[in-house]
Amino acid sequence: MSDIKLTFYGAAENVTGSCTLVECGSTKLLIDYGLVQGTDNDNEENIRPLPFPVAELDAVILTHGHMDHTGRVPLLSGSGFKGRIITHAASAELAALIWYDSVRMHDFGVSLYDENAVNDTLALVQGIKYNQEIEVGDVKITMFDAGHILGSAHVLLNYNGKKIVFSGDIGVQRTPIIRDPFTQWDGNIHAVVIESTYGNRIHKSRMKTAEEFRGIVDSAIKEKGIIIIPAFAIGRTQELLYHLNYLVEAKKIKPLPVFVDSPMANRVTQIYKKYTDCYDGPTTAQILSGDLPLEFRGLNHVITASDSRSISKTIPPFIVIAGSGMCNGGRVIHHLQNHIDQDNTTIMFVGYQGKGTLGRRLIDGDKNILIGNKMCKVRASIATLNGFSAHADQNELIKWAKAIPGKSIRWFVNHGEKYAAQGLCDTLTKEGLGESVVVKKGMSVVL
Repeated sequence: MSDIKLTFYGAAENVTGSCTLVECGSTKLLIDYGLVQGTDNDNEENIRPLPFPVAELDAVILTHGHMDHTGRVPLLSGSGFKGRIITHAASAELAALIWYDSVRMHDFGVSLYDENAVNDTLALVQGIKYNQEIEVGDVKITMFDAGHILGSAHVLLNYNGKKIVFSGDIGVQRTPIIRDPFTQWDGNIHAVVIESTYGNRIHKSRMKTAEEFRGIVDSAIKEKGIIIIPAFAIGRTQELLYHLNYLVEAKKIKPLPVFVDSPMANRVTQIYKKYTDCYDGPTTAQILSGDLPLEFRGLNHVITASDSRSISKTIPPFIVIAGSGMCNGGRVIHHLQNHIDQDNTTIMFVGYQGKGTLGRRLIDGDKNILIGNKMCKVRASIATLNGFSAHADQNELIKWAKAIPGKSIRWFVNHGEKYAAQGLCDTLTKEGLGESVVVKKGMSVVL
């Protein structure tokens, strides 16, 4: 029997909580087990056990290290899971950072698990390379570079000749530092589970966005302003450093203090420096020329909480890059509290802001807003640069999809809010790429 059964338990008409059960005969795999974020009852969702015995799982496959794909994994060991956790080696290191950071959040009463759970989980992790085929039961598993963040992967499952691809998060072509998403598939693919974060939108070009970024920074320098950038610790922070490196060293802007106020982001940057085999050609050449792409004059890595608080004493202009990326916690909160009521401040959003998050409310134009425990009046300018997104837009998603070989491919659209997922689904059908459906939570299909 070569049937494959998929059951979607997360990221269905949503962009967080990625989780799909794959059953191939007697072999059971879980693709991602991410944190649910941005909902009124997300904590309740995150602690709700999976509706099947996790001890029966043979392996968990992680597409990459982001919280919405890995955040709940340490819950599994306490429920009897003893299988392998398989991911790219870089993703394994990034996930470990996230898990330990989640334990640290226990001090604020929101941790889902303790350090022992993380240690037990790490003992099960198997870091692999791109293009390396491994076997779990009767299933052959290969990971290919997804171009989203360091170590991100498309996952190919081959069960008795029936092949299914899980896109994971699909990156944007010509993203600095890392390579473009993989598109050189062999043989016919029977089904694809594809993300749709921006399935109904088109990004600005990265070149135009980089120029817009330069303009905002240049204006802040001339006007002695402050720029606060809520940024994801993994991927987005490193790309911002890459662009600032270029602007400073090419003398496109005058050097100014840049504070990376995120211990996690600073640790992630060290991991980025380690896995140079994941870099694209231009970045590799830049390093060989002696120019380190994540370092430049004026850069400050902030570690302690006291140093973080002292940033507000800095004479403008300056830039603060801090987590969390959606403003739902982290050090960015006190920077917003200190400066959002000042008209010389710019809050620059460079990544997706989920429904219900503080970041989304600021983008939507709220002028009086609760930040932490403080009600603030918004006088700062709000800038949204979606051209820095690490997620492919509709055009790039379709281009990626067209590279998938096969007849009568079945497409399962997930990891997108309702209208984004439906927009990509309709476009896949319009382009004649095969049967397409937006997945619903709890939906099962047999291939």
